[in-house]
Amino acid sequence: MARQQNLTDEWLEAERGARAFTVVGGWGSADGVVASPLRDAGRVTRSRGGTHGTHAAAVPVVLLAPQWPGLEDSVAVALADDAVAVGLLRGGVRVARLRALNFSGPPDVGMWVDAIVDSLQSVASSSGAVGLAGTWVAGTACALAAARHEELLLLVCAGAPSAEIMSRRTPENEDDSIWTSSATLQLIEQLAELAPLEAVGVFPRPSFFVQGAVDELLSAAHFEAWRAAITATGRSADGVEIGFTDAFFRCVDAGGAIDVHGEEGRSLLADAVAGWVARTVTPSAEARRVR
Repeated sequence: MARQQNLTDEWLEAERGARAFTVVGGWGSADGVVASPLRDAGRVTRSRGGTHGTHAAAVPVVLLAPQWPGLEDSVAVALADDAVAVGLLRGGVRVARLRALNFSGPPDVGMWVDAIVDSLQSVASSSGAVGLAGTWVAGTACALAAARHEELLLLVCAGAPSAEIMSRRTPENEDDSIWTSSATLQLIEQLAELAPLEAVGVFPRPSFFVQGAVDELLSAAHFEAWRAAITATGRSADGVEIGFTDAFFRCVDAGGAIDVHGEEGRSLLADAVAGWVARTVTPSAEARRVR
């Protein structure tokens, strides 16, 4: 598990010198941090004491959306979040991440999406260009939040299920007790009512979808649905399927066994995000966006 520890430690090192921020809205409140990438050379630097370089404000910031509380597989999702956060930092952008999300009452999907949108606007007010990223079901919520921010620089969804597909009941599964026992499926059904596949294509922006390739929980149909939804608008979306990994980017061997503690899949996730962001967020790309 050493390589996963390396990813987590890399995030914690970046977080140590991060700038704190607070968001308050009708949904409740949240506390978070904005961490900057460490570079050996270039215009972005950060000292051990957390002092950012003079050009840090010019570096785009990407909000990593918070997960819905109490879902199954929360540990695996948290590790995937760490991998995406590290990938974003390695790609050269700052990362905003919520440490605590406090709802003012029993939360619903609308409050969750509002929290994401308000957090995005909070970091945007002092940062200029902003993007949005999310893993697992938070990635699905990002599609909805993205439809409310026209100037979003980029969208990254890692292992994000299509709510419309996952909530689809068939004669074979409609009586399965999992529909009422699974917190994730109950949330997915609420998300499906808000049509995230329609929302994801509302505004043009670079979009990247990355998914594990060998998983029954999240088949290739989800991956293709996101890209098709954007393609239908006349635009394109980038995508990568990481072979031999599941919905949470854990490696799966030829016999179907999952390596719960292995890090190879999440390292590939971090590399995929870093490479795409580095190619996408460049001076020329930002210039095209301004025009």
